[in-house]
Amino acid sequence: MAKRLLSYDPATRTRTWHDYDQSSGKTFILETQDVESFLKRNKTEQSMGWNDSNKQDYKKIGSIPNGVIMKWKTELGIDVFNKDHLPKVEKLLMSSEYKFLRTVDRI
Repeated sequence: MAKRLLSYDPATRTRTWHDYDQSSGKTFILETQDVESFLKRNKTEQSMGWNDSNKQDYKKIGSIPNGVIMKWKTELGIDVFNKDHLPKVEKLLMSSEYKFLRTVDRI
């Protein structure tokens, strides 16, 4: 059986797929996400100094695609939705490895 699209979320550009391997009898659910729009928006906001105002109560420091959120949670144990993990999330965002996720140069 070929991979079959189960759902598409236009807000996050995430597709959920179903696949079945007849030889092993295993079913797989796979999510894919088009992150190009995230990266373009982050780069634009960073270059414009969009979040440089210190007068805001809330300051956006980046946009993190679902795949990166899952990677950090499963590989590093860091939950971006847990306020206690915020210092670790900020540290990751400020690293050179994840600079493409930031909308600011510094926190």
